[in-house]
Amino acid sequence: MNNNKTAIPFLLISLFLLVSAAAVTTGAEVKHVKDANGNPIQRQTLYFIQPASGKKEGGLVPTSIDLAHLCQLGIVQTVLPFQPGLPITFSTPFFDRGNDIWINTNLTIAFESLIWPCPSSKIWKVESSSSCTNKRYVTTGGSSSRKDSFFRIQKYGNEQNTYKLVHYQSYSAINGIKSVGTTTSFYGDPILVLNDDDDDTDAFPVKFRKVETSTDNLFQNFSLRMLLKLVFNKLYYGK
Repeated sequence: MNNNKTAIPFLLISLFLLVSAAAVTTGAEVKHVKDANGNPIQRQTLYFIQPASGKKEGGLVPTSIDLAHLCQLGIVQTVLPFQPGLPITFSTPFFDRGNDIWINTNLTIAFESLIWPCPSSKIWKVESSSSCTNKRYVTTGGSSSRKDSFFRIQKYGNEQNTYKLVHYQSYSAINGIKSVGTTTSFYGDPILVLNDDDDDTDAFPVKFRKVETSTDNLFQNFSLRMLLKLVFNKLYYGK
């Protein structure tokens, strides 16, 4: 009789562990961030961040916010459809669960380029509000140890492998979550800014495409030349 009483709790615990393991496995499949081809996004791997809208604009590149802040590099969407953008890498300074990137996990984003026109870092961050525009731009010059450089990736809409970037201003309040959207830059291009809320309506939907072909390398070199030319022209000619 005593053996039966001991066996029942053991069976219940075993059943609970099996159900929990199944739930974790199912959740893991959902929580991985995936690239445009459905493969898990990995840390320290080159990707292009590109619009998911289906329009023919290109990817994301850094450029000066305005003529008064030539080396405060904002992040704009190039209007050239054949330009995939400048490659980035993801890092997770405080989260180590293999190489895969997970949804809603703190991470940093950094441009990867051997050529860089400014002394600031290539890590993305959220700037404080501009006194002129009251906008909070997403810029370079961040740090892997600062809260203003931490972003998260969340699912966007119902389209497959489509996401949005969010920034947590406060971990204790729901309204501390802000999505990354776009506004029109000083030069007329879409530029990344922090929205006032986490609503999908104003978020900038994106897909991640892995850099893996010689064609991509060709476009990357072209992007670098365009970046340097753009900064040079704006610095010396205001164009």
